[in-house]
Amino acid sequence: MNKPDELVFLPLGGCGEIGMNMGLYGYGGSWLMVDCGVTFGDDLTPGVDVMVPDPAFVVENAKDLVGVVVTHAHEDHLGGIPYLWRQLNCPVFATPFAAGLLSRKLPETGLNGTVPINEVSPGGNFSVGPFEVSFINLAHSVPETQALAIKTPAGTVLHVTDWKLDADPLVGTVTDEKSLRKFGNDGVVALMCDSTNVFVEGRTGSEGPLRTSLNDVVKNCKNRVAIACFASNVARMESAMHVAEATGRRVALVGRSLWRIAEIAKECGYLKGCPEFVDARDVGYLPRDEVFMLVTGSQGEVRAALARIAADDHPDISLSEGDSVIFSSREIPGNERAIGRLKNQLARLNVDVITERDAFVHVSGHPARDELQELYGWVNSPMLVPIHGEARHLIEHCKFAKKNGIAKTAMAENGEMLRLAPGEPEILAQVQSGRYAVDGRRLVPVDGDVVRARRRMTFSGVAVATVVLDEDGELIKTPQLSAPGIVDGIGEDVVMHEEAISAIVDAVGSMSRHQRFNDGKLEGAVSQAARRVFRAETGKRPIVQVHIVRI
Repeated sequence: MNKPDELVFLPLGGCGEIGMNMGLYGYGGSWLMVDCGVTFGDDLTPGVDVMVPDPAFVVENAKDLVGVVVTHAHEDHLGGIPYLWRQLNCPVFATPFAAGLLSRKLPETGLNGTVPINEVSPGGNFSVGPFEVSFINLAHSVPETQALAIKTPAGTVLHVTDWKLDADPLVGTVTDEKSLRKFGNDGVVALMCDSTNVFVEGRTGSEGPLRTSLNDVVKNCKNRVAIACFASNVARMESAMHVAEATGRRVALVGRSLWRIAEIAKECGYLKGCPEFVDARDVGYLPRDEVFMLVTGSQGEVRAALARIAADDHPDISLSEGDSVIFSSREIPGNERAIGRLKNQLARLNVDVITERDAFVHVSGHPARDELQELYGWVNSPMLVPIHGEARHLIEHCKFAKKNGIAKTAMAENGEMLRLAPGEPEILAQVQSGRYAVDGRRLVPVDGDVVRARRRMTFSGVAVATVVLDEDGELIKTPQLSAPGIVDGIGEDVVMHEEAISAIVDAVGSMSRHQRFNDGKLEGAVSQAARRVFRAETGKRPIVQVHIVRI
């Protein structure tokens, strides 16, 4: 689809959405993957916790995939590797922090010791296939976040995703202006840039002043305090340590991922001088005004620690009147309803809920408009390609870049192959893209029959009818009908249930002997009869499964 001397970009996730980042760069018949992330299930994907990009194109071209480069240790950038690596079957390149997180996730999918992970020092470089890759340090909410300078004979691309300008990041380094300017001066064909906060005026803000503000907020809290943030936000974890010390509290980690991140951070030289964290099982032994908990679940994830605490379903932690929960994270688009439900549950417990609308308790890890302008000036790229954003973010980023002196912009959403060089940018092809749900030990398409059926069952219910016939095709006994999610078993529902069974009996009785021996026609008649009753009584059309037993 692309000529050997063309440099192309093919996003399969993260362009047209926030999360599930996966981008491919193609040159000379080889492909280099940048990031392989996940996104999370919602009300439209019942029973699904995690989703990954559709790997069809990668599977078709697996022999030409030379590697996966991880920009940083966030789930939406590396969380898909444990689920997809068997299809990728190539080396992974990551900094020590990202490599540490990935290596701890691989045993969950039976890949322990299987994936070749190549550690690259922050700011280091390596070559793979026709690609020369240089890491460039960026400030973000997780240590060792890297921009990529990807050099090919057709030109160099700067891939700058998930970054900010922070003069006081507390953990990790500042964004490396010198290196970005150097690559800009040497000449790049395109700047691929984070679009998350393109609508936000000014600057994002710094982690340093946030620590001071958190200290003031916690100082005014009376009893137990829980702070909900992303587990990977090591700077926020370190801030919690300092705030706890200043306010006479002990820090407890509530959530397995927090303990994992803390362990990796210490191995990589972060969280120096860190006191011993309190285990969730020991929180109950501390006075309530000495408790400061870091908890997972700021996005309303139903299985995370905060959701279980709010539902009074956590084995070790409970909250009550006078306690406080601080939401120290942004709402990821699509999670608003889940977060709203969580806050309502906490409110019913008479817990004080504190968000960024109430106090300065969070700073984003993504650049606002003034920071984008600065980056444009450093790199002086002739072309901008927006990444990491929904369609409205990508479109606005193109407009903003043109207003600020970038001559050309080009936009590609998931599945669109964009030529970057040589010549003018152009969409060359549309390839298969989409989402796969991680369903236990398998991957199933989100728009396939399995998830579609679950969605329908969630909205309309499901009924199972069993009919038993003799060798003449006659009903031996009254059909059995189970209808969870439709029939309540009391009151008018009992009448509806009996009417549905009578309708099934009538439907079978009206069939000819020949028709009764045709399983397809018999199933159709029974299903239609039950569904007609349910539709008349409830206005819904449930799934009706029919089991035929012949004796």
